[in-house]
Amino acid sequence: MKRSLLLLILTIAIVKHASAQIDWPKYSQSFPNGTFDQPYNFGIVIMVKEENNSFWEHQDNNGLGRRLGKDTSFTNNRRPENSVAITTFDTSKAHFVLHGVFKSNANDYEYRVLKDYKEVIVPWGSITKFTDATKVKPFSIPPIAYLGGYRTEVGSTIVVDVRLKDLKKIVTTAVVAWTPIKPVIRNIYTTNHLNAFLKKLQHSWAKDEPSTLTYVHNKLILKPTDNNLIFYLSEDIYNRDQLEYELLRNGELSIPWKFNDFDNNFVWLKELAPGDYQLKIRYTAQRQNVTNFTFEVTTPWYQSTWFKIVAGILICAFLGAIISVIVNIRQKQKAEQELAKKTKLQLELKSIYAQLNPHFIFNALSSIQGLINKQDIKGANSYLSDFARLMRESLNNNNKDQTSLDKEVVTLDTYLKLEQLRFGFKYDINIDKGINTYETEIPALLLQPLVENAVKHGVSALQDKGIVTVAFTRQQNNMLVIISDNGNGFLANANDNGFGLKLTYDRIKLLNEFTKGQQITFEVSNNKPSGAQITLTFNNWFL
Repeated sequence: MKRSLLLLILTIAIVKHASAQIDWPKYSQSFPNGTFDQPYNFGIVIMVKEENNSFWEHQDNNGLGRRLGKDTSFTNNRRPENSVAITTFDTSKAHFVLHGVFKSNANDYEYRVLKDYKEVIVPWGSITKFTDATKVKPFSIPPIAYLGGYRTEVGSTIVVDVRLKDLKKIVTTAVVAWTPIKPVIRNIYTTNHLNAFLKKLQHSWAKDEPSTLTYVHNKLILKPTDNNLIFYLSEDIYNRDQLEYELLRNGELSIPWKFNDFDNNFVWLKELAPGDYQLKIRYTAQRQNVTNFTFEVTTPWYQSTWFKIVAGILICAFLGAIISVIVNIRQKQKAEQELAKKTKLQLELKSIYAQLNPHFIFNALSSIQGLINKQDIKGANSYLSDFARLMRESLNNNNKDQTSLDKEVVTLDTYLKLEQLRFGFKYDINIDKGINTYETEIPALLLQPLVENAVKHGVSALQDKGIVTVAFTRQQNNMLVIISDNGNGFLANANDNGFGLKLTYDRIKLLNEFTKGQQITFEVSNNKPSGAQITLTFNNWFL
């Protein structure tokens, strides 16, 4: 057999069981010219399974060869200079096939397998496995030597040496290095650079345009409108399942790990909300190696915190102004309603007051007539004098709703003196020392009709045996006025002769509508042992 350069055929593939039954048609091929010209020629054929062919053209195989030439642990074993060095990145097995060695000449050779040039995986031994002739027949290749399939962790290497048994000389060597790899971001495109991205996608050799993106402390800062980002990777991707990415926003998970959205070498993030982002990209073949990239989509001015605060203040002020206007309108309406009601009540009170004056005058004139009929000229003159003074006081208070208790007592005293001249009864007005008559005010002429009822319907028939008492008492903040007599009472015939009493009832009712916090209660009861008693309670009168 002619001894030419003996080379090792390296096949990298993902298989479930290591065997010599390789389905060659499923693999792409790369080999030096002349390897397949003759069945007994030796050469390296690199076969990579089609679906795992990603990044192949990007692996630094020449760099690995140069490093091996300087590595004494590799060159001290007198390996030939034409050693084959291949890098891979995934967890697939590397299958080693020796072209030019068949069953007929396999006894002339032996091989071994090392890890990292030192650790023996397979010691020196004979070649016993061969490829399946039915599988390689379409390529016109007879069954050739199969040295097995091997793999190791990332960062380690597998070395296969072949030597002649008789000379113990290594005639060819193959090295497979499992190198770490992670995505490399070559360029970033925003919405404004979409045309440049499409040009790059159509012509991968197209020159990258200078970046106009802004970085602050190695962090990409984007405008609110740049919320669509395309991360273009250096390596070619042929299947979306080969690439995964995860996205975090403001430290919280926004998009969990997922396969890429496209069968291509870019990651497209769309419609990003303002915030701080961290993009993580990895290859499914090496999930432990992750590329991290941080960027920020700034907040538009109308979504910023200060704008929200100012807008909130303005909105609150606007709403407050509207509420204030509504409240003012309602208060004005309410005030107008209250004023109208008060005016109405005042008119009604004046109407009642106007009715009291004629009632009083009529009663007074009747008393004067009685005196004249008795030929009591002196008494009639005295009565007329007091009556004139009483009328002057009445006219003075005509336009007043309230009068001092002192003046009210004077009016009552004058009236009782007038009636005393006619009927001869006794009367008494008592005022509690705790009541300041000059500072305490009560509704004008409120008590006079009640005293008049006590005289007319109570003691008028008793003459000099009649007694009328008016007592003013203070109980904390309340003032009690008790008008009593010892007559037969007027309850039985009140419906016939109680015109003044009815007017007083109506007046107190209207007054209570005026003053909600100072109500006046009115109670009529039988006096013991005889007569009648009227009790007026002025609640909260001394507040």
